[in-house]
Amino acid sequence: MYHSGQVNQDVKLGNIGQMQIICSVLLCFRMCSICTGRDRVSFEDWRCTAPILKFEGDEARTDDMKKIDSHLHVWAHDPETYPYRPETSEPKDRGDAEFLLELMDNADVDGALIVQPIVHGFDHTYVDDTIAQWPDRFVGMCLIDPQAPDPVGMLNELVGRGYRGVRFNPALWREGELMNGDVGQALYKRAGELGIPVGFLVSPTNYQEIETLASVHPNTDAIVDHFGHCVPSRDGSKVADFERLLAMSRYPNLNVKLSEFPRASNEEFPYIDLFNWVHRLIEEYSADRLMWGTDFPFIVDQVGYTEGWEIADRIEPAIGPGLSDRILGSTCERLFGTWGG
Repeated sequence: MYHSGQVNQDVKLGNIGQMQIICSVLLCFRMCSICTGRDRVSFEDWRCTAPILKFEGDEARTDDMKKIDSHLHVWAHDPETYPYRPETSEPKDRGDAEFLLELMDNADVDGALIVQPIVHGFDHTYVDDTIAQWPDRFVGMCLIDPQAPDPVGMLNELVGRGYRGVRFNPALWREGELMNGDVGQALYKRAGELGIPVGFLVSPTNYQEIETLASVHPNTDAIVDHFGHCVPSRDGSKVADFERLLAMSRYPNLNVKLSEFPRASNEEFPYIDLFNWVHRLIEEYSADRLMWGTDFPFIVDQVGYTEGWEIADRIEPAIGPGLSDRILGSTCERLFGTWGG
């Protein structure tokens, strides 16, 4: 929380222009406090009427900082060349790489982590071809079939093709099997040996499986996607599932993706009810263990790709400067390696 007379200690007052920006932020918070009748302003009071502000320190960093979209999918619209999963029909949303690149360029996004889409099942050909055509823009996270005869061998082969992460989806396990069973343990351990992170597409019912894997294999980096599929309460009360996600920060190699804002929120853009959650995740995990993702192509129809990045611009004045470079880029590069180099 910020008080109208407080300035984040991370802010370096280098010149008059920067002071004016900071004063503008404080004025906005002061206006909120007048409207609410409270001295302290909560994130819930930081409404979308607040201006989108950039701190000069951050602007100076953007020349060196990369904006990396940590979570999106691509799929082809040519099933003869790139077959769909047998039980999957052709997706309605446009998800081709050319369309994505156009949107990324418009939003000044340098690179993205492509998570193998379930649309193509375990056939990685389209993602292979996309990365091969634009190797400076894309890195891949593969999807392993846990019911395959040799899941670990499949992982070895895909990492050998250049994939830098692997996704665990509990819906793909055999009925009755858990991700922390024999197959999951072997895959998770091997991922750590290969130096690649495991991404979890889970709901809170799967948290115990994650905790078990993180405890047994502390050298494997892991990521919980989409706020762990928690949803804020409508009355602002604590959410037990989210409190547990916060407590899981005790596993030092566990990270969280700030993604799927439209799905997670009970509100309209810019999804104010999630702002306080971002702040609390920063407090518990630190910005070095958080990363930003749009969940393209779904974000396009939900609110727009550029707007997906604008959410971060709106949150930043409330959490203070000096964090965006990590959340919007460097955390992802720490885990997956350098884009374009």
